Amino acid sequence: MTFTLLIIAKSKSMTEWGGNNLNKSNIMRIGIVGTLVLIILASGCISSPTTDTKTFSDGAMSFNYPSDFDNGTYSADDTDLSSPMKKISQLNKTVPNIHYIFVEKNISRISPIEARDGLISVVKNSSAYQLVSNTTETNQNGVVIEKTSYTTEYILGSKIRYNDLYFKINDNVYRITVYGSDIGTHAQSIESTTNIIFQSIK
Repeated sequence: MTFTLLIIAKSKSMTEWGGNNLNKSNIMRIGIVGTLVLIILASGCISSPTTDTKTFSDGAMSFNYPSDFDNGTYSADDTDLSSPMKKISQLNKTVPNIHYIFVEKNISRISPIEARDGLISVVKNSSAYQLVSNTTETNQNGVVIEKTSYTTEYILGSKIRYNDLYFKINDNVYRITVYGSDIGTHAQSIESTTNIIFQSIK
């Protein structure tokens, strides 16, 4: 989606336009050319976040996510052996804001609250992390979701934000993590992606 810029020129004296040697015809030509240049620049350089979505499903649980994410490569062996969760999918977005979606599923008996509390304990006991928020919410499909957000220092004072969603579908407990840079439009994109996922989990 692009923005179209329009210039509407009100009647001005010749000196207001920058010189007495310009006549109305020249001013009109400059205005038209300027408008075309701005439209071209806007078309190539300004875009808004996509509103299209794709759907992830493992057969028991599904959720929507922005269509500008692609399937990423991952290894289930990357999972911490002490963790009750195991990675089952990774989705990557590289343009214009780099961030990721990890999907994990329980490999041992645990509740969403227990899984969340385990994470919060790690965050609170590490000087590298800072807890931002921790809430229990129900989405539009009636799924109760434990939402946790925390950050960690990255480089040159920047931070990485992690938004975690813990929930149970049938007998399975899931953790969905959306993470990336916690700066400007990157942070806004992470929040938007998290909300799309949160509202669509079922």
